Amino acid sequence: MHKHLPSLLAVLVVLAASGLSVRDAKAASGGGCITAQCHPTMLKAKFVHEAAKACDDCHQVASIPHPQKGQKTFNLAQERSELCKSCHPEKTDLKYMHGPTAVGDCTACHMPHDSDNKALLVTKGNDLCFTCHGTIQDEVKKKLVHAALEEGCTSCHNPHGSPFKKMLTAEGGKLCYQCHSQVGERIEKSKSVHAPVKTAMACASCHAPHASDEGKLLSKAGKDLCLGCHKTVLKKNQTVLHGPIKEGKCTPCHDPHGAPNAKLLVKGFPTDLYVPYNDNAYPLCFSCHNRDFLRFPDTSFATGFRDGDRNLHFLHVNKKEKGRSCKSCHNVHASELPKLVSDKVLFGKWDLPLKYIKSETGGSCSPGCHKKYNYDRKTPGKEPEPVKPQETGKPKETGKPKDK
Repeated sequence: MHKHLPSLLAVLVVLAASGLSVRDAKAASGGGCITAQCHPTMLKAKFVHEAAKACDDCHQVASIPHPQKGQKTFNLAQERSELCKSCHPEKTDLKYMHGPTAVGDCTACHMPHDSDNKALLVTKGNDLCFTCHGTIQDEVKKKLVHAALEEGCTSCHNPHGSPFKKMLTAEGGKLCYQCHSQVGERIEKSKSVHAPVKTAMACASCHAPHASDEGKLLSKAGKDLCLGCHKTVLKKNQTVLHGPIKEGKCTPCHDPHGAPNAKLLVKGFPTDLYVPYNDNAYPLCFSCHNRDFLRFPDTSFATGFRDGDRNLHFLHVNKKEKGRSCKSCHNVHASELPKLVSDKVLFGKWDLPLKYIKSETGGSCSPGCHKKYNYDRKTPGKEPEPVKPQETGKPKETGKPKDK
């Protein structure tokens, strides 16, 4: 025995110098796991599991010799649910876990030895997720698909688990603001913030997170989405609609995320019934309407609300102290009366009636604030012959809205 010791030491020195282990030596001599006869295609893919390079990291001998026909001669070194965890503990101890990860079935998504896909995935990209989440695959057939989804589900979801519901990589709106930073900044700086943004659903209260047939990934079209929450804004008997609402839009006046003005208004609008008038007043209204109808005490063109040439808009609004606000006479969303004139206006605790009647060339009102007055553009003071309000329908292609 002693006379062979120098030869054995020499072999070990050669093996050490060549960088080969004893296991490598066995493989090279035909005694390894991957040979022309055994597992010939294994570890040939683009990405190889590091642990698979040494089979006994995950497998242990159950019986010898190996192989034996009809016999399982190797077992996993640990229970399947614990084996992967022994190397990847950070992926298994999270509040909300992906189903396969939670039960230790990692091979539902990953190949254990090698794969042509990154992270040893069974199938490439979203196609892997769609093998279980088929309803999401149906959603991507819609007109608009979230750019983040096109880049991959893992843009928003952690595939193993997360501290947040639905395995999101961040909580609520913070996830969306990672891409939509301008919206996040606007909300942070706004005095008035849309209430759903602050809820757990956050942006998903109004936007479909994956895909939609509506613009901006909205879950419903335009005003129909808004009216889902703001159910009392329009009443069934209010057939005369404000221009933007007739077009199915709320955003010409309201910012859906946040704004510097109350009620999410994109520009200022006074809350008081009495407003000292100047040419900077009512910026919201005059982003669409022409301010000329408040500039001339007498006019034959600037407004239809006149008695002869006497401008009744000017009379009511253009006052240094107690100019009447637009909402003193008009409902800003819809009305059952022509020209969005309100049936009643809240004056303190009193529902002040307006008793407005419109005719082809003028009208009359008999509100709580003064006796009945008639007006007529052709015959000043003429008693009006009432006309019915125009029913809602497809908006006509006209210029700026005319005024009463």
